[in-house]
Amino acid sequence: MSGTNQPMNDAFDRLQRLLLEMRAGDELELRDAARLTGLAEPTCRTVLEGLSKAGLMSPSGDGRFIRVTMVEGT
Repeated sequence: MSGTNQPMNDAFDRLQRLLLEMRAGDELELRDAARLTGLAEPTCRTVLEGLSKAGLMSPSGDGRFIRVTMVEGT
């Protein structure tokens, strides 16, 4: 297996760990996500916007995303 994608994989793993540690009401600033993971801000924005569409995050409109509570049955 080639190691050329390993730094990118590691960065996405860091983002995943960061997101899994969040609880409802926790906020994550886009620039902090990029700084903590090593991913570019546009990449972090794409992921966080996707999670917003899935109902896991809520964009605050100022570069922050808030973890929301999952409601069962909806």
